[in-house]
Amino acid sequence: MKTTGIIIFIFLFMGMVSLQAQETPAMPENFLVIEEFVQPADLPEFKKVQQEAIDLWKKLNFDLPVFAYSTDVSSFYWVVPFENFAALDQMFAKMDEFSKKVKEEGYDADAKFRDLSTVRQTIIHWNKDLSYHTADYAGQTRDNRYCEWTFFYLKAGHEKEMAEAVKKYIEFSENVEENWGWDLYTVSMGYDSPCWIVMDRSDSPLSMRKLEASLQENYSEKLNELWGNIQPHLRKMEVVTGWFQPKWSLNFEQE
Repeated sequence: MKTTGIIIFIFLFMGMVSLQAQETPAMPENFLVIEEFVQPADLPEFKKVQQEAIDLWKKLNFDLPVFAYSTDVSSFYWVVPFENFAALDQMFAKMDEFSKKVKEEGYDADAKFRDLSTVRQTIIHWNKDLSYHTADYAGQTRDNRYCEWTFFYLKAGHEKEMAEAVKKYIEFSENVEENWGWDLYTVSMGYDSPCWIVMDRSDSPLSMRKLEASLQENYSEKLNELWGNIQPHLRKMEVVTGWFQPKWSLNFEQE
């Protein structure tokens, strides 16, 4: 399939999400993540044509929730929540409808995004039981735009032990005063398997480092013990940092 940028992939899932908009829970559990890679030299042009696409979506009043993130390694995450796959047939019918509207507006996605990016798609599932939030931490907001995604690539068959290790972090977190939390996602399709993704948010990198320093200062021994429970179950780990982009997000309502 020829890559034409994020706009084509959003159309593919737009129908499904729109049809289920009234049924989607307040905290959706399934997400399509479209990861778009851009060469640093192409970033200015990519941002220009992407802004044109965003303006067009808003002009046509597309009823679609999309959370947009930029990373610090010249890539972007476009996160689309969805409930299930029951509306796939309707989705493809809607895809044709929206594609016609875009062409009528004179927006040629193939030409606009040609040579600017490559795309990888992933489906992830939010694990409510292994996520932890304090009262003022849950949900993506405009005042906690800085994000860190830690990719934990597990050893095969170690999911149960890893879950028990994460639960011990939750038990610890419930008994400390620091305001911190995370969302844990398991990868359903894409990336190496099994892969778990932990997402942390803050208002800035400095604030996150200060929180980590405070935790280490007060609970270093316990934290070392907790991390020791995690390590035996990992093949590898990587961290990606970046920022939530509310101006590129669609139908985003601050919690």
